[in-house]
Amino acid sequence: MVKGKRFLTVALAALVAVAAIGGGVAVAADPEIKLGFTPPVTGGSAAEGALQLKAIKLALKEINAAGGVNGKKINLIVVDNQSSNPGALTALQKAVEQEKVLALVGSVKSTQILAMSDAVKGYAIPMMIGGTNATLTKQGNPWLFRVRPDDSIAAAAMVKYIKEDSKLTKVGILHDSDAFGTGGADLVEPGAKAAGLTVVKRERYTTKEKDFTAQILSLKNAGTQIMVLYGTNPEDVAVIQRQYRQLGSPFKYIGSPSSQMKDCLNLSREAANGLLAIADFVPGQSEANKKYAVDYKKEYNEEYDTTSAWTYDGLNILVAAIKKGGEDRAKIREAILATQGYKGVLGTFSFTPNGDGLSEVSVVEIDKGMPKLLKVVNVGAK
Repeated sequence: MVKGKRFLTVALAALVAVAAIGGGVAVAADPEIKLGFTPPVTGGSAAEGALQLKAIKLALKEINAAGGVNGKKINLIVVDNQSSNPGALTALQKAVEQEKVLALVGSVKSTQILAMSDAVKGYAIPMMIGGTNATLTKQGNPWLFRVRPDDSIAAAAMVKYIKEDSKLTKVGILHDSDAFGTGGADLVEPGAKAAGLTVVKRERYTTKEKDFTAQILSLKNAGTQIMVLYGTNPEDVAVIQRQYRQLGSPFKYIGSPSSQMKDCLNLSREAANGLLAIADFVPGQSEANKKYAVDYKKEYNEEYDTTSAWTYDGLNILVAAIKKGGEDRAKIREAILATQGYKGVLGTFSFTPNGDGLSEVSVVEIDKGMPKLLKVVNVGAK
């Protein structure tokens, strides 16, 4: 009997070892599902990253409290992208190669996503993104899934609002010289001209520039009636807003989403009041974001940042796809693309074949440090 027991023990041990190597007992070997998140924990965008972490950790807490995915808890592996393009690529590599994550929630910076894109395609791993450069999902990478409205939608909404609501005709453009700012301006300029508006001047600046008075005065002297600002970093945008006010508010102002971000408004304070901006959405627009607002306030005792909520939706959509597709990256990809009519915090998600989830944005006015809804603009799926 002892001999038989010893043989059985050895046989079972060998079976477990083989199964663990081959994945035959995935439940026993992997009691959790590893997902990655690559926000800026350090560097110039760390404050922005802290808000993204709060949003995604709320989603994580709710998902795991509800039982996780198919009986497994989600283990969210956070890897710092260090607020840089090389850091984003390194974070991706670490998450996939060292941490062995199944899928990812990536970055909000378009330049960082561009730096990661080829590697994401090579790994064949689903990645939810918040970057809004319109070209990101149109370059033949089937593994990127955008959970914010892209810049073509924001630019079209800006032009539509200027023409139909402001009734102004002379447009000046100020933009960051990076991929995000340039890409946005490249959409606004032809869109404005097609709408019968006149683009009187286009100026650009470099990230972390400190003095924007020359650009603002150049736009003023060119006869600008309303300025479109396509800014990347909220810190830069806050300085622009303050200097715009110091120069006497020489024209109307409508900005990209960074103009109404919490970080920007905390820095610009009263200088932002009365300015117009594009927002992914405004709190209270739907039952889903009303609930999110309550849950976020309960968790953190503060109001949530509208531009960081994409991480909350991104993780929830990804987890829903894993529930349908299992732990198979190709099937997860298919399940995300099949997501239609999902009621998220940012709006109703219906993914296009390119991987874009949303087709509407909100025009807001800053009122006492908070974005107030003026108009929802739906321009249709791109």
